[in-house]
Amino acid sequence: MSTQRVIDFRYAPPISWTNICYPDDPYKSLVSESGALLYGFDSLTFFSWRFKRVIEFSLVSADKPIHITQQTESARVPVVVTTITYPTAVLQLRTFAHLDAAGRRTDIVLWEIQVNQEVDEILTGLHIDLTEQGVIFTGRSVAPARTIYAVPIEKFEPPEFWQAISTYHVEDESVPPPGDLVLVAGPQRLVHTHPTGFRYVGSLSTEPRIVKSGETMRGVLIFPLNYQDSDGLDESWAYRALDEARQFWLEYPLLHRTVQVPDPAVMDMVVALARNILQAREIKDGLPVFQVGPTCYRGLWVVDGHFFLEAAQYLGYEQDALRGIDALLQYVHPDGSIARMPFHTKESAIAIATLIRQTELSGREDRLRELWPVILNAVSYIEGLRAQADALPEDAPSHGLMPPAFGDGGVGGERGEYTTPLWTLFGLKAAAEAAERLGYAEDAARIRQDFETLLSNFRSHVKRHQKLLPDGVPYIPPVYDDSGMHHWIPGYPEAVQRQNELQPQTATWALCHAIWPGEVFAPDDPIVQNLLHLTDLIDDEEGIPANTGWLPYRAVWNYHASFAAHVWLYAGRPDKAVDYLYAFANHAAPTRVWREEQSLKSSHNGQMIGDMPHNWASAEFIRLVRHLLVFERGETLELLPGLPENWIFPGAIVELEGTPTRFGPISLKLEVGEERSFHLRITCNPAWPRRPSAFRLWLPLGSKAYQDGAALSQTNDGWFELPWVASMTLEGVLAKGGA
Repeated sequence: MSTQRVIDFRYAPPISWTNICYPDDPYKSLVSESGALLYGFDSLTFFSWRFKRVIEFSLVSADKPIHITQQTESARVPVVVTTITYPTAVLQLRTFAHLDAAGRRTDIVLWEIQVNQEVDEILTGLHIDLTEQGVIFTGRSVAPARTIYAVPIEKFEPPEFWQAISTYHVEDESVPPPGDLVLVAGPQRLVHTHPTGFRYVGSLSTEPRIVKSGETMRGVLIFPLNYQDSDGLDESWAYRALDEARQFWLEYPLLHRTVQVPDPAVMDMVVALARNILQAREIKDGLPVFQVGPTCYRGLWVVDGHFFLEAAQYLGYEQDALRGIDALLQYVHPDGSIARMPFHTKESAIAIATLIRQTELSGREDRLRELWPVILNAVSYIEGLRAQADALPEDAPSHGLMPPAFGDGGVGGERGEYTTPLWTLFGLKAAAEAAERLGYAEDAARIRQDFETLLSNFRSHVKRHQKLLPDGVPYIPPVYDDSGMHHWIPGYPEAVQRQNELQPQTATWALCHAIWPGEVFAPDDPIVQNLLHLTDLIDDEEGIPANTGWLPYRAVWNYHASFAAHVWLYAGRPDKAVDYLYAFANHAAPTRVWREEQSLKSSHNGQMIGDMPHNWASAEFIRLVRHLLVFERGETLELLPGLPENWIFPGAIVELEGTPTRFGPISLKLEVGEERSFHLRITCNPAWPRRPSAFRLWLPLGSKAYQDGAALSQTNDGWFELPWVASMTLEGVLAKGGA
């Protein structure tokens, strides 16, 4: 067991974006790691990002910052506090979003400059660089201005030089605005100044003033986003807005079901991540769309959505998750496929699994029956793909498997790859089992045959194409055809450089999913054991598997940690799953947001891929916490299978209220007393239409458990078999040696 189960963000990405907006807010305002406001994301290519408007803040000073720290006021309240330390003073920015009763959305920065005690005095102020192509940022004139506008460069009339510097100017607020309102400043007015680096950007500052030792200078900047009226926007309004924003978030029901764990840092992560997910979400065509993030992945993604909707259920957003099914159904096509990206042919199988999972978590067998024709049509589409593969020449690499497809998660282009057949196996298995439960014998037999045939072909195919690690252990390669080893471009004509080269662990995301929650392979299957061996070889540097995604050189795909952790948990190594939970958390920024992929710190490369906040990562952390406490394994329901040892101490409480499972909602509350005594209350719903074939509780081996005074027996691997009854209370003593 790791002794480093502390969340301190030691592997935080050097570049971060934190969302400050409201739930379902169309204005996805972002704050950079330096406190800059970022608006209007645009991507030239997948590797070239930019923002239409960037607003940066700094101290009027010849000195550069010594260091910058950033955090939110709390896990619940996304008021971003950026502290920029200079040799002579500290600049603090408090940035947040506000929404009033009239629907006016505003971003606000409260700034404060604190001069160091050892400094006699400095001439200083707040400096602002505003970057946007084709725009001049100015007041109504050259006068110090309270209101700043964006004026198209072709309409801007520069001031007459000598008049500008030799005349006392006063802003005339009765003059019509020269452009769209950008910001309102107070109480200081803003003047034009040199931009940082003398770039061709807008640059303003407060009028510099002398600030003495230990004194403070402060002000506010108000950024209206969907309105142009600046009346009433002043310093007192901004501070009232801060109180209102705090109150909103303190009262907002982020967790609709109780989730409590005894590590405050993990608990803060869960709360913040629930907020992140709601901030990224949007209402489109009347439906809630759980989006990955606010920038390059702003939209519905089929594979991500499977796990988003599950996390939403765990948080208590059942109705929103079920409406998420309707959002997914918008991508049903006449050929039976359910796909957002036609070349991403695994999406139909993922959608099948999603529809089934959502209806089973809600106990909505009636809804599953309604959706069954859609699922059958998707199965027919998959059968068509299988027929295409079967029709290929027998010596073709994809014969008998699936046609070449876009692999994703580290494998680009359309080529012979394994992620598509793996997720197809997952979807077919889920559909076959659902048909059996519904009593659709003919459909069940047909889909079961599809699954077993594909599984047999997959095993034969892997046996032919598997490769060996240096220690001789087999692994499944990312691609099996002659498309080459470039991770993005099949048939790359030049020598592939190491930073672009597929690795043995590349795109193992789908294999992880097929293992669990797909349960296509048993825990002792060599495919599972070989994957765990490979994973164990690549997790030493930063505690999670490295080089598994789009960055194959000295990098991590952060939430792949959860994919792998679930395989460890499934295979009976909960200690590894818990270690991954903490190491995963430590790759977030201190504002509790993740980038999808980033370089290892030791590489000094600064590579990055994907959105931020990346909320599949948020969903994965929530899922992993839940599954350490309640885990569904086929028709068995397991309680506390990954209870961390560091969560066992006097006064510790672990609680889940009505967490949904395929066997109905389960509640548990574990209370730890002195000398590792415990009290555990469990409730379930025996009337739920589906019941587990086994119901069991894991406690550290050697623990004593009693029900109504009668001792329960523990297996050699730590399990207590429990009756499936409406409620029960257990008491006893926990042995040393949790996960």
